[in-house]
Amino acid sequence: MRILFVGVLGAVFLQSCSALRNPLKIKNYVELETTEGSLVVGLYEGTPAHRDNFIGKCSSNFYDGTLMYSAVRNTEYSFGLRRGNREKDLLSADLNGGRTLPSEFNEKILPLRYTIAMKSVDGAENPEKSSDACLFFIIDGGKKLDIHEIRTTIAIKNRDTYKLYIEEYLSRPENAALKDSMKALQTMQTMKQYNERYAELMNIVRPQIDKDGIELFSISEKNIERYLKDGGVPMYEGRYTVFGEISVGEDVVGRLSGIGTNLDGVPKKEVSIVSTNVLKKKDFKKKYK
Repeated sequence: MRILFVGVLGAVFLQSCSALRNPLKIKNYVELETTEGSLVVGLYEGTPAHRDNFIGKCSSNFYDGTLMYSAVRNTEYSFGLRRGNREKDLLSADLNGGRTLPSEFNEKILPLRYTIAMKSVDGAENPEKSSDACLFFIIDGGKKLDIHEIRTTIAIKNRDTYKLYIEEYLSRPENAALKDSMKALQTMQTMKQYNERYAELMNIVRPQIDKDGIELFSISEKNIERYLKDGGVPMYEGRYTVFGEISVGEDVVGRLSGIGTNLDGVPKKEVSIVSTNVLKKKDFKKKYK
């Protein structure tokens, strides 16, 4: 019995090490039959809580009949909501009721084009960035990204933090003249000079941001190369847990991008999940390879 127990522990340890070395490894797949065609999602070993949750939901037919309830062309397509429900209400209820998953971020798992992630509540209400256990979305990313777009994304993500520190810096009595100068540049709409001065202020306040332990959003050069090559939505990095990728059905995602929406992002054409089916790797290879 002791030998068997040690053997089991050894197997678990080896599996854990494998997931750590290659979090993108896929052993389980889920077929999603939608009214627009079939999608097959490969689930990452590096996000076990999300993997097991999705397998459990799909095995119990949880998603059957649920809608693609929101679409942002070339960005994301959200699934899992039933008719008559609202995303905001369900996310809030799940968060307050403890029906969430712990975030499972990994520097090797990125919100690239054709990946899949779980929804979550944004902001101070959810500091741990826990994922909702029900609602998920497909990441598109559309056209190829360029380096300017990625740099702009980084700046936008850090904008509010810098704004807070710059306002505090300019509020000091000794900086009154600089504050008036910034206001004058903005009023005269000399934005080139204003932006140059603002960039200087960002450099001035950066040491205080670091001293206060505020972690600014950043993307490594290695990951920037991946976004440039594969596309995606860099702004979602470190915000939503990505737990899988579209292994079959990129053409279906293309069809989803062509569906019109109203001003709130609700698709004008109803798209729903008809059925789901869980596959092991060997069964996936037999069927699709």
